[in-house]
This record gives sequence, structure tokens and C-alpha cells, in this order.
Amino acid sequence: MPSPLALPDLTGRTILVTGANAGIGYWCADILATQGARVLLGCRSAERAQVAVSSIRAQVPGADLDIVPVDLGSLVSVASATASLDERLDAVICNAGVKAADRSARTADGLDLMVGTNAIGHFALVAQLDRLLADDARVVAVGSLAHRFAEIDPGTLSQPWTGASLRQYGRSKAALMALAFELNRRWRGTARSALCAHPGYAVDPLTPHRDGLAAVSPLTRALASVSRPLVQGKDAGAAPILHAAVAADATGGDYWGPGGLLEFRGAPKRVAASAQVRSVDVGAELWSVAEHLSGVRFTI
Repeated sequence: MPSPLALPDLTGRTILVTGANAGIGYWCADILATQGARVLLGCRSAERAQVAVSSIRAQVPGADLDIVPVDLGSLVSVASATASLDERLDAVICNAGVKAADRSARTADGLDLMVGTNAIGHFALVAQLDRLLADDARVVAVGSLAHRFAEIDPGTLSQPWTGASLRQYGRSKAALMALAFELNRRWRGTARSALCAHPGYAVDPLTPHRDGLAAVSPLTRALASVSRPLVQGKDAGAAPILHAAVAADATGGDYWGPGGLLEFRGAPKRVAASAQVRSVDVGAELWSVAEHLSGVRFTI
């Protein structure tokens, strides 16, 4: 992974990371704190969020951290979380997500669990944070390689899913990415920007140990080490997301990912998103659907 020291000094900047208690989200928060940022950990579980805070402070004494209780699968929770905030935000990293779920699983609002959490929940979150975003704020949607295996039909987004789980996940990430690209188009003419990024193929056995996070046995780590030329740890997987959020050469409408073979691992670089998630027509229609499903009007 590129050294976090390659990132700029972030003292005085405040960044909200959803799903920051584990995985890619945790490492985004950890590295941002290392660079001096004030980090808000948006987490469903206050207990797991506190474990993450303790873990980060063990590495970065005095880290400026706060917890924002939020369940992206509940629009009431999202509204409550956004109403509780009153400080300027320089960036929002939309990372929290459901990676696997039964086809019948629903959010608190009756939406498909993956779509409702990964895409609609984040849409509602950013829309209701609009009043707090800095003039030059960035919003980063954490996408996935799986978006390329999915088709988005905005008109059927609220309907029950009957296909394969990977395509279900890919559809939810494609929807999130399409909404981010549409947001960036709507922000044209302002200093604000929306970008997408993905972590590649990032796994726990190649990730540095942190107390309270996913436990990996020494044997599993040793066995996984042979895969390092092909995949990477979640600390490295956070690098493209962080680059999109704070690097000077990252601009609105970008899509960042690992630059290695198949985009599984490697230093951050601009990568290609599917034509569908970049489609102006799909983005505009999806925006209207997201407003309807979330009950939140996002006027720009």
C-alpha cells in the first residue's frame, strides 16, 4: 500500500466515513486520523464503533474522532443522524454496505436490503447533509468491481430481487455509483465534487492486526501470504477511496481503483466504470426514483 504519508496533511478538515467500524471503512478512518483529520465514524452499532475508536487511538494518540450513530437501512435513522450534526463537512465517504443477504431481506422501510442500504440510504444521507457540506466538499461513493456484472433498471429498483446474490450486490453498487456521477453533474459550476472509488480485492488475512477487529489466525495469515501478488489487505484497499476523497489530482466524476492486474491490487489510478453507471439518462431517472423511495427531495 502507498504510505498514508503520500496523502496531504488534513488538519482542520472533517470527514464522515460510513461503516467505519470494520473493513475498508475502518482503514479509511484510521489513515485519515493519522493525517490529522477530524473523523466522524458513521456506524450502526455504537459498541463496535467505540471499539474502532479505541483501536485508532491506540495507533494515533489524541486522534480527533466522534461517533455518529446511523443505520443506512433505516431512513428514520438517517434523518436522525443528519439532524444531530451541526459542523462543516469537507468530505463524506459513502462506504457502509450489505455484501450478502437473503433475497427476501428488507430494510426497515421495506426496500431490498442491499439497494436500500447501499444506495438509497446513502442518497438520503448526503441529501440531508447538503446544508453542512463545505463549498469545496467531496462525496465519494465506494463502488465495486461487481457493478460491471449488473444491470440497472431504475423503474424496478424497489421490486423484489430474484437473481444471483453477486448481481444483487452489483446492482446496489451500480446504483450508488450512478447516483454519485449524477450528483457530480448536478454540482457542475460549483467547487463541490462527487467521485467513485473501489478497493479491489481486499481480504482480512493480508490486513494488519488491530485489536477488536476481524481476528485472523497466524496460520491463516501465513497461508494467505502466497496470494499477496494477486490480492491485498483492507488497509491497501482503502487507498483508492482516500485518494478520491483528498488527493489534489482527484476530480469530480473520477473513478479510482487499484492499478494492478484486474484492478485487484496496486496503487490508486483512474479506472473505467461501466457505460450504464455513467449514463446521463440512467442517472437522471435513478435520481428521481431515489427521491421517491427515500422520501427526500435533493434539490441542487
